[in-house]
Order: sequence, then structure tokens, then C-alpha cells
Amino acid sequence: MARGRPSKKAHIVEVACELFTKQGYQSTSIDQVVLAAAVSKPTVYSNFPTKLVLWETALFSLTERAQEEMDIALLKLNSAKELSFITGWIALWSVWVGKAERLASYRILLGEQHKMAPSTFALFVEFEAVLESTLLAWMNKFSVSDEHFFTLKAVSKEALLMPALMNQAMMEEDELARQLEVLIH
Repeated sequence: MARGRPSKKAHIVEVACELFTKQGYQSTSIDQVVLAAAVSKPTVYSNFPTKLVLWETALFSLTERAQEEMDIALLKLNSAKELSFITGWIALWSVWVGKAERLASYRILLGEQHKMAPSTFALFVEFEAVLESTLLAWMNKFSVSDEHFFTLKAVSKEALLMPALMNQAMMEEDELARQLEVLIH
């Protein structure tokens, strides 16, 4: 492998991530991955014996990327001056739901769970743990009690994530801020 070039396996995963994001799990075939990645079918199958293994590898990659992006978002918020807990909380959620690949991961896991293995669900738990650990770190910065986490997360999920998944309008930020403020006081 040449220096600085991604491996074929990494390239295949990247292409598969893009296809899964655009088309979902069911509508993405190994043949499409082969064509889009410009590799042979034996190359794909030698690295990923099934489409599910390819999806799980893609989900692992998406989780790593999400961790990097959420770490950066948290770092930026932590360095911002005079930012309220609620404003930062909403900003973190906005970063999370602002990525098509993350929304696609939810759609795949929620809509096609009958095709998934227990290992896939374990990977999805790790995927969601990225968001949860980021939110908990933000809560700790403001000394907001962990006992509020479930309700804050539930309201935010209904106001931001679910509408994003269904291509609907999200709750207005000021209304969401009012709702969340009530929960922590």
C-alpha cells in the first residue's frame, strides 16, 4: 500500500457509508458497492463476507467519525464565553442531527432491524453512546444533575431527532429552550 493512500478496505467502507446513507440498507447491494468503489467483487467479499458485516464495519466507522465531530463541537462550546447550558445543549443536538449519515444510521436500525444481528445492536448502542457521553460532559460542566438526563434527552429527541428522521420541521429553538429550562428548575 502506498503511503498516504487509504487502504482498499477503508475505501470500500467509505463508499459503503455513502451508499447506505443515500439509499439505506435494503436498497444498497454489494454490486453497487463494487461499482462505486471501483474494486472487484472478490476484493469486497474477501474483506466483508456479507452485506451485514459491511454495514457493521460502516457503522463502526460512522461512530468513530461521530466521536471526533462531537469532541470538536464540545471543545468549541467549552471555549465559548457566556454560553448557557440550554444553548449549548441544543447546539450539541443540532450537530448530532445535522449529519445525514447519522440520521441514516437511525433509519436503518429502526426501519430494518429484522435484518440485523445482535452485534449490530451492540454497535448501535456504542453509536448512541457518543451523543450521550457528549451531553453528559456538557451537563457536568454546568453541574446539572444526572437525574435530569433522561427527561432532557427525551424532550430533545422528540423535538429535534424525530422530526429530522421524518423530514419534518423541528421545534423552534426558543420554544425548545423554554421546555428544557422547565425541566432543570
